[in-house]
Amino acid sequence: MKLDRHSSVPLYAQLRELIVERIQEGVYRQGERIPSEMTLCEELDLSRPTVRQAIADLVSDGILEIQKGRGTFVAVEPERFSIPHFNALTFSFLNLSSYDDINLQPVQHMDPDPELDAAFNIPDVKHAGYWMLQWPIMFEERVYGWCTSHISAQVFPNLGQSISSGKRMIEIKSNKYAFLPIKGNVALLARPAKNREAMALEIPRRTIVLAVSGQLYGRNGSVCEHLRVVLRPDLLQLEIN
Repeated sequence: MKLDRHSSVPLYAQLRELIVERIQEGVYRQGERIPSEMTLCEELDLSRPTVRQAIADLVSDGILEIQKGRGTFVAVEPERFSIPHFNALTFSFLNLSSYDDINLQPVQHMDPDPELDAAFNIPDVKHAGYWMLQWPIMFEERVYGWCTSHISAQVFPNLGQSISSGKRMIEIKSNKYAFLPIKGNVALLARPAKNREAMALEIPRRTIVLAVSGQLYGRNGSVCEHLRVVLRPDLLQLEIN
């Protein structure tokens, strides 16, 4: 890539793309220092403010990082946390054998909700509502994702109280064999994070996240759980087979 001084694209933006291209081609490697501002000015015949703005943009994007007293370096991509055998049941609460180690948040009861009623195929009748369960996906004290599960309070009327009292999952699921998930229909898409999601994942607002949502079905064929999960694509990799 060469800089085009007759282009309508500002020179700082062209330089930004040039640096990215050099990183992708291995000219500047992860963890290595890039040439100084003055060196880039001399090499490309650019003003210092132009070079400084391009570097500032790349630092803001997390592609470069400034180490005080040492210079500007190509950022090292963080090690990704791998989720093996990813499928519709991966984040199911009812599929867990124990909730002791997931940092489960206080369970909340929700009144009937039109969106959830449609997801659970519940007609417009009075019913017991839903339990909302939330927990983070964590590794070494870092949040990689956030799970939200809704479960029918009509099928599991004492779920909130059972969890509060420390009942084991085997007891909670006792005699509920037909209402435990065996398959699901979930969608995976990339979208900007909502404000609450960004706060939970400790990322800037509107950062792109992977969103997983959909229904899980029990052995009796009815919807037993509805999932909403947001994941950090910069920190996670999903293994699908």
